[in-house]
Amino acid sequence: MGTSSVTPIPSLESLPVRKPVILLVEDECVVREVTRQVLEHAGYEVVESAGPQEALRLAAAHRGRIGLLLSDVVMPEMNGLDLARRIQAIQPRLTTVFMSGYAENAVLQKAARNPRSAYIQKPFTVDLLLTSVAGALASGAVDGQSAELADLSA
Repeated sequence: MGTSSVTPIPSLESLPVRKPVILLVEDECVVREVTRQVLEHAGYEVVESAGPQEALRLAAAHRGRIGLLLSDVVMPEMNGLDLARRIQAIQPRLTTVFMSGYAENAVLQKAARNPRSAYIQKPFTVDLLLTSVAGALASGAVDGQSAELADLSA
């Protein structure tokens, strides 16, 4: 009998786990920069945007790859909830974490009722940011349902 040459299949453990891409939308340059650095240090791939229109272009360009939208709520042009609704039309499985320094914002009250979104208050700690992002990604992966943000319109 001759020896057969069998190529071993690499085990799943040896393959690098690709974390979902995060679309970061924040109009304050310093906040955006620090947030991106924290997320990248934790192993996430971050696509960053200074505003809603650019974010919509990026979401279309990265169709199917973005797992989480991390967005400021109060921005020029469009609020974070409206932005999330529009991006979810392109990326239906997307989960969202909203950031805001305005705790009483009416938009936040609506976002807080949506099971596919979370909210963190600025200024936030590194731990809170990473815990919120990981939690939102985990709930989105388990859920897999289409987003319910369309039901939240005023």
